[in-house]
Amino acid sequence: MTVPHTAHLPPPPGSLRVLVRPVAMLAGFAALAALAGRMPWVRHMLMVGPGLHAGPQGAMVFVLAASVFCAFGLPRQAVCFAAGAAYGIGAGCGLATLATVAGCLCGYGWGRWVGGVGVRLPARLGSVMARLGDFVRREPFAAVLTWRLMPVGSALVLNLACGMLGVRVVPFALATLLGSLPQTVVFVLVGSGMRFDGPWRTITAVVLFGLSALVGLWLMRRVRAGQGARVRVWS
Repeated sequence: MTVPHTAHLPPPPGSLRVLVRPVAMLAGFAALAALAGRMPWVRHMLMVGPGLHAGPQGAMVFVLAASVFCAFGLPRQAVCFAAGAAYGIGAGCGLATLATVAGCLCGYGWGRWVGGVGVRLPARLGSVMARLGDFVRREPFAAVLTWRLMPVGSALVLNLACGMLGVRVVPFALATLLGSLPQTVVFVLVGSGMRFDGPWRTITAVVLFGLSALVGLWLMRRVRAGQGARVRVWS
């Protein structure tokens, strides 16, 4: 049975074409930051205007909204970009990381509940869970870390699978934190370009993005070699 593309596993080792979509996303956000950063009223609003994001209460609202966004499996890169634009690099990385981990834990908790009550899954989702199951059960930390580092795949499916398969919450949360951090820094850097000038931000983001993707592909190669499994390309 055909599995929807949004639920496929990451690609086989060495398949660089899967990076086309993430690279296009990075380029789009970089272009948006460059364009919006040239608008004086945008920069004024982000840096000196009161705005909805200002103050502790604004940060709490941002984290709450961003956590819900991530919990539904929507692109967390957008959250990181917004955090960089609104709060800069340091605070932006902290808030985006908090929202990412909280959102993933929500999906994980949902998966634990579904697994506990024995809800019958749709055939397509069940097929994906079966593909994930073996490696996630044997090496939960390495599995979650690998998929977080890869800039492709469905975060929501991974969260649900880990919860349903009974992965312990500490390895799941720690692997999510470490694996998501490189992309968090990348897109926060790009978003911060709306506040401050300097091509070094975009250059640094591109370099970090490339390193993160290469590490993810290398880990995936090791995973595939260890499993000996054949899984279709996520595209």
